Amino acid sequence: MRREEILRLLKIQEIDQEIERLERHLRKVREERERRERELAGVCEEETSLERKEAELTGKLRSLREKLSEEEDLLEKTERRMLAVRKDHEYRALLREKAKHEDTILKLFYDIEDLERKISEFREEAERRYPLLKRKAEELREEIEELIDEENTVINRLKNTKEDREKLIESIDEASLRFYNEAKGRFGTTIIAKIEEGVCTGCGMKIPDVLFSKLVRENSIERCPSCGRYIYYRL
Repeated sequence: MRREEILRLLKIQEIDQEIERLERHLRKVREERERRERELAGVCEEETSLERKEAELTGKLRSLREKLSEEEDLLEKTERRMLAVRKDHEYRALLREKAKHEDTILKLFYDIEDLERKISEFREEAERRYPLLKRKAEELREEIEELIDEENTVINRLKNTKEDREKLIESIDEASLRFYNEAKGRFGTTIIAKIEEGVCTGCGMKIPDVLFSKLVRENSIERCPSCGRYIYYRL
């Protein structure tokens, strides 16, 4: 293969390596954005959970107070009825009814008192958590916006790099391009490897001293005896 064709393939290789690097970077950015979005969803869910819990507790308290008011009304009605009855068995029945309402009212008082204490403790904790959650949510939203900007930047660079590749391909003959694509399937994106300190950077094997001397002396392009890649010392 002519030196000029090798140089063009080397340029495609550099572009393909850049495409590969950009695609890895894009995957990493997207994974990081998705992780931040999941974290933000968790923070928002905790905020919602706190709001839901407070609404649940206050709703329960309101229900208890309504029951207390109903029982107090029933007690008052029972006491008025007691003033009007004349028969002993009716009076005793109303006494039992009154005692039942009084027991219920007493229990409701204790339940309300206990629930008010729980609500007070919950609100203290919520007042501590809300600012932390809001600050964390703001930080995550800012990070997500930055990652979206970075993602768009990488997408544009990837698009431009692929367009550059298409333009370069037009200058390469069909046989060379076929060789490159077949070799790419075997070697990945390193088809033409540089020799560093007598070692092929494609496969990591040391090349014979005679071949290394030829590469240095003639500035030629050869084939690695270990992996078959095209190798060079400097171009």
